[in-house]
Amino acid sequence: MFLSEISRSVKAHPDAKDIKLDFYEEELDPSRYLVHISVSAVISGLDISATADTEIRIKRETCDACSRIAGGYYAGILQLRADHRRINEEEIERCIQLADHRLNKLTSKGDRFAFVSKIEELKEGVDLYIGSISACKQVGNAILKELGGTSAISSSLVGKKDGEDLYRVTCAVRLPEFVRGDVASMLGRVIEVTHQDRQIHGTDLSEGSKVSFDADVPAVRLGSRKDAVTAVLVAIEKDTVQVLDPETYETVLLKKPAFLHAEAGSDVCVIKTAEGLFLLP
Repeated sequence: MFLSEISRSVKAHPDAKDIKLDFYEEELDPSRYLVHISVSAVISGLDISATADTEIRIKRETCDACSRIAGGYYAGILQLRADHRRINEEEIERCIQLADHRLNKLTSKGDRFAFVSKIEELKEGVDLYIGSISACKQVGNAILKELGGTSAISSSLVGKKDGEDLYRVTCAVRLPEFVRGDVASMLGRVIEVTHQDRQIHGTDLSEGSKVSFDADVPAVRLGSRKDAVTAVLVAIEKDTVQVLDPETYETVLLKKPAFLHAEAGSDVCVIKTAEGLFLLP
């Protein structure tokens, strides 16, 4: 690596032609090398050659960003939580993927402190310690854009540098109570949730219509699409269908939802809840 530096440092006479340089290094200790230099050239028609030795001292330094990463530096804490439940492993993994993607983009644009210095797993969620305030906020926004939820930002004074106040921020990202595939009862209707932001959006399982509710309406989680089982669609009439209960094998009469396109005798996806049996889209 340092041989190329030596090559660039060699100054040649303006009349020299056919210049040839050869180097051979000899390690004296881990921070010192003796370099033997041989040079030959043609000057005014004469072949000229010479040798010289020089000592190279290696000074090892850590860049500012690497030093801060190694020291656990952070300017922002991104707290990942969920409303009225524990954030699950899949959500944590996805949040970290989104954070990595966003931080890599910021690094490529010149933010040398767009890094995660520590990931702390807690009972209530996960905290990401991020090197810059801007990166912390942007990662939080990227997570909210994909997974929904709400956020709150607070800052605290941690000291001074060169006469200027230094702050750290805490960005609390709270993922929605309901996630895609949850089945919930709200305002007398049972829905399968598609997503939640400032509202809860989903499909009414009785009628098949798309519905939205304010996020603060009383709601009870009844289950998840993961709990769904297969049942036989016994018969279809104009506005109703008959489904075979997968546990009791009794015929259950249900309102025909708009999303149902199966034929009688085929298998359908159902979920059994405290509110009864429901077809799923």
